[in-house]
Amino acid sequence: MSEIKTIIGEVEKLLANNTPYSISKKSGIPRQTVTDLKVGNTKIHDAKFKTIIKLYEYQRSLENEED
Repeated sequence: MSEIKTIIGEVEKLLANNTPYSISKKSGIPRQTVTDLKVGNTKIHDAKFKTIIKLYEYQRSLENEED
């Protein structure tokens, strides 16, 4: 269960620190989908698994750039 919390935490960090436009452009996820997640119209728990995985992988790639 802690892996799920880790993934959700990383996605929340991504959404908090980036614009929907930039996330969409770099991850390939539609901007409206990202906006809905960012503003809470769609809860992370209700999003498609493949969307969450793409967002998680994008956030991890951002963190790897910082290292």
